[in-house]
Amino acid sequence: MANIFLNKQPQPQQQANPQHVFDDPLAPLRLPPLAQISEFWRRYDRLADIHDKRLTTNLNGNLDVLLIFAALFSAINTSFITITMTNLSPNPSDETNNLLRLLVMKADNNTLTPADLVPPFSADSNSIIVNCLLYASLSCSLLAAVGAMMAKEWLQSFDRTGQTGPLEEQALFRQRKFNGVQQWHLEAVTKFLPNLLLLSVIFFFVGVCLFLFPIN
Repeated sequence: MANIFLNKQPQPQQQANPQHVFDDPLAPLRLPPLAQISEFWRRYDRLADIHDKRLTTNLNGNLDVLLIFAALFSAINTSFITITMTNLSPNPSDETNNLLRLLVMKADNNTLTPADLVPPFSADSNSIIVNCLLYASLSCSLLAAVGAMMAKEWLQSFDRTGQTGPLEEQALFRQRKFNGVQQWHLEAVTKFLPNLLLLSVIFFFVGVCLFLFPIN
């Protein structure tokens, strides 16, 4: 029995885990006052960096897709507008033919009647509605693209790579930018931009259907 107690090796003391001490919310309170302030800004900087990276990553991915789609859709919309715009103005060849007909009748000393005169051009209501819808669609898509570009500029300002100076000044500067983002509801506006682009697509398809409906 005595040999058992003599041969028993002492158990090594368990060392404190630095990560556990770092994650302890009460650990900064056991530091000196100046060290507490430094630890506070260090923790704020770490948490703010995690939050900003998560925010910018999620929103930037959506904005990139939105910008690509808005650019392609605006190009398609513009090509349709160039086709439908011709219905809003008189055809130059028709005016030339009418003038030639009047000149021939005048040369033959024929009396011109009111029926021979060409009435002033007036675009039909269907063409006006179609062009209004297509222009509304183009305006919505361009507005969504501009909003996406402005949102990306705001998100780019959160990138603190290469910033120098005390952590306190960097944190206060970041907090002012974050307050501006909250005040202007950047996240809500960014999430609304796809709805604006969806409205643009609806206007476009309604306009195209009205344009193709009279064609036999």
